[in-house]
Amino acid sequence: MTDTLNRDVREIKHKVHDLDTSVDLLIRANRKEIISDLLEFFGYSKDRTKVFLAIDGEKTVTDLVSQLNPMKQPNVSKRITELTDEGLIYVKKSTKIGKVYDKTSKVKILNLEKVLIKKFKIK
Repeated sequence: MTDTLNRDVREIKHKVHDLDTSVDLLIRANRKEIISDLLEFFGYSKDRTKVFLAIDGEKTVTDLVSQLNPMKQPNVSKRITELTDEGLIYVKKSTKIGKVYDKTSKVKILNLEKVLIKKFKIK
């Protein structure tokens, strides 16, 4: 790469980092409202919560289904789709044996896992 291209890439990375930092600060400042909205999304769905809590960035969907037995694969996949659509998880990688999901960094900032464990009394 040329020096100009390298400089441009560094500048873009710096701007992205600044944007991420600003979003993180906004999330922290509005934590109560965001948590309240997310608790509405989770509602009374223990299945949705259990799937969310089981996602760790390492397990494939097949692994999650095994862990969440007796929950069936179609139900786990449906909950994964809901969580993805809500922006709480993302596909970390695709392997030959399946997709691996992880929680977004914004969810980690909110400490949402702790809130859900307390609300649903999950051990």
